Amino acid sequence: MGTTAPAAPASERIAFLDALRGFALLGIFLANIQVFSGWIFLPEEGQIALAGAEETMWQHRLHKIFIDGKFYTLFSLLFGAGFALQLERLTRRGADGLTIYRRRVLILLGIGLVHSWLIWDGDILTLYALMGLVLPAFYRLPDRALLAWSAVLIFAVPFAGVAIVQALGVSPDAGLLALSDRVAIALGAADPKDAVGWLRREDFAGWLSWVVSGPIYAWGLKVASWRIPKVLGIMVLGIWLGRRLAAATLLDDRRLLWRVFWAGLLVGAPASIAYGFQPGNLQSDWRSLIGTVPLALAYACAFALAWPHAQRWLGLFAAPGRMALTNYLAQSVICIVVFYGFGFGQVGRWPPVSIYAFALGLFGAQLLFSRWWLSHHRQGPMEALWRRWTYGAKQSLTQAPATL
Repeated sequence: MGTTAPAAPASERIAFLDALRGFALLGIFLANIQVFSGWIFLPEEGQIALAGAEETMWQHRLHKIFIDGKFYTLFSLLFGAGFALQLERLTRRGADGLTIYRRRVLILLGIGLVHSWLIWDGDILTLYALMGLVLPAFYRLPDRALLAWSAVLIFAVPFAGVAIVQALGVSPDAGLLALSDRVAIALGAADPKDAVGWLRREDFAGWLSWVVSGPIYAWGLKVASWRIPKVLGIMVLGIWLGRRLAAATLLDDRRLLWRVFWAGLLVGAPASIAYGFQPGNLQSDWRSLIGTVPLALAYACAFALAWPHAQRWLGLFAAPGRMALTNYLAQSVICIVVFYGFGFGQVGRWPPVSIYAFALGLFGAQLLFSRWWLSHHRQGPMEALWRRWTYGAKQSLTQAPATL
């Protein structure tokens, strides 16, 4: 079996997956924008001074209910589905699918590490790549085993972990948050707790202390929130999803979609509402652990159920979804230029309504750019580089205009 394969023809693309990925990309940006803008770093009194008590309260609640954790869940699900579909297609063409997949994920790991350590510490690509390297261990399991493993990793492991950590009285972040502060201080951060003041600094030392200590802090949050096993579990569920998509037995199974939708809504909505009315933002809270994934699955099923009737409108998400890597990285670059001190220094200066308006406006611009780009090219710029680095051969970027 070879380790190279021709590009998949356009007819093999599943437009629904592209559109759902674009929708998830928008949701991830809405989640990240409160971090880019510094809103989440402001103390409560600072938020109230900027936006008022009422707007501050409802932003906190609505974000936690509808956005927090829901969209990285969708992205993780799509990652697992993409893994299953890619292996099925490559193997069908006689290629060594696992070798190509591992090479592709290792390159994604490299992109994620650069993004995390040189651009934005909130990077998710590194975690996706690391968990993606584990996915082949689950690939040959039967469907029931996949569903069982996903339930264990999404629910049982986090709940057991929280209980063990609390019983032992140890730090849930494995000491990474404290280590991040020590690294930041050693590199010249005057007060690591004053993130807004820190991000407004224009000097190189301030930027260096942020980008070096930031990924350590971000991994501490991932450990404390039990995001690592949850992401792996969602990807394992995505393998099951990919099998159903490859067999063309998912989107037409309206009965299954309705069942998952109502189950996800009935479990996820009350738990997420309860989580939204709690102080703090800890995804290790039992309400978040119960509600996040079911509600995200309800989102996905609602999208799938609406797809046959609203494809004209939902299909608008397909172009940014096909260029998800390019758009995700571009969001980071644009936002740090707009908000950080070495750019326009707007961090901690905007109320939520302005923050979300900016995010929606930028995503709208990315949607238009993606449609234009894909009318002239086969892939987004980063997607093309990713493919070229994977196969070691120059890929043509141009094609005839495509209908999106």
